[in-house]
Amino acid sequence: MSTRPDDPDATYLPARYRQQMNAKKQRRIYKKLVAVGIVFVVLIAACLLLSGMLSGPSSPTPIKSPVTPTPVITGQTPAPVVDVTVAVTPGYAMGAGISVLRSPDMLLLDNAVSFLRLDYPAETYRLISANLTDRYAGHLLYEFAIQPADLSQATGVMVFEDAVSGDPYTPGQENARIPPAKAQDLARKAFPAIQPDSVRVRYIASTDSGRTWNFALVKKSTPLVTGSLDAETGQISSFTLAIQNLGRPAEPVLDISTAQKNADRYISNQNGPVAINMSESRYSSLGSPSDPIAGQYLFTYNRIVNAIPCDIEGFFVGIDAVNGEITAYERHWNAPDIAFSTMSEQLVLKREATFAVLKQAKETYPESVNGLRIISAEIRWKDPQYSEITPRPGTIPLAWKVTFDDDVIRANRSAQPAVAWVDVQMGSILDFQYQH
Repeated sequence: MSTRPDDPDATYLPARYRQQMNAKKQRRIYKKLVAVGIVFVVLIAACLLLSGMLSGPSSPTPIKSPVTPTPVITGQTPAPVVDVTVAVTPGYAMGAGISVLRSPDMLLLDNAVSFLRLDYPAETYRLISANLTDRYAGHLLYEFAIQPADLSQATGVMVFEDAVSGDPYTPGQENARIPPAKAQDLARKAFPAIQPDSVRVRYIASTDSGRTWNFALVKKSTPLVTGSLDAETGQISSFTLAIQNLGRPAEPVLDISTAQKNADRYISNQNGPVAINMSESRYSSLGSPSDPIAGQYLFTYNRIVNAIPCDIEGFFVGIDAVNGEITAYERHWNAPDIAFSTMSEQLVLKREATFAVLKQAKETYPESVNGLRIISAEIRWKDPQYSEITPRPGTIPLAWKVTFDDDVIRANRSAQPAVAWVDVQMGSILDFQYQH
């Protein structure tokens, strides 16, 4: 007999039995739900694993550290070239040495970069990579690869900083006759009116500037004076003094003749009596035409040998147009007197020299013949451009220096006039620089 009011024909089941059956049904449903959940979790895990295998690791892909040839120092065994991978960091790459050679007494990398920026400001040099190296005996160094911000100017170079003191280091500076501490002292004493917080020096050996110590007198992380001194003699070769625009008048206080007297006096005080001739003078404002600020006078002096001016050797001096102080100085005086040719008799006339130059120019760019123009033609000593080269006796020739241009050069505001050199005795062309 059925007890279910909704179904009178259903089979009768005792109440206890019905409860047991319902409990079994609930357990079966629970097991099914658990099994489905497990399968779902396994499927998700499999999908994630497969996705990771296809896309690869999530960490940045290592890149190769830029390699810059480092000069080999005589008497040292070159360090082996190691293929080091680096991990990309914001702005530049870091080499493996940063972690391998790190020690507690070292400068933090950020502090080392700050020291680097005193010599190579961020607005003019890009930092490519940083590393730590012990390749030079007795030195633990930060190794920085830098590149001029204007990539058209030059390729990248490698520079070093002492990892403990932050002082600049250049391979080979131990061979300089003037040690770094002496160079710092000489630079400081050359500018007694300036009281810097620190003096930084960096050794430079190149065919362009010779062996020099570049220096910077720094006050509160701002270089007040930058320049160079001869690493063999200690003589100041060049410097530039920072001029503060604040509080300066709009127009010069000194006239140009007074400024030239100051420049003459400074050259004499630094070098003694020298045979020179002031060949160029000009005024340079610090402001703009609409907002002028009193600037400086600039003077160029040529060295005179046998009454003939040199082309390269001489002096360049800047004078503050307000207070008459020296703001800039360059000394180019390296060739001995015996290096100038004794055969100085002029046999080739000016018109013959310019004719030879025009003939060569027409053959170089025939399409520019109609626009050729001679700008100047002067007899000068063709002295060497590189101060590291000491010319042999009698090897500096006397020649006509002819400058000229054409329509193409005049149309390019950044282009320099062409220059040709013609021997004053033979009339042969010694040098010819004419490019479009």
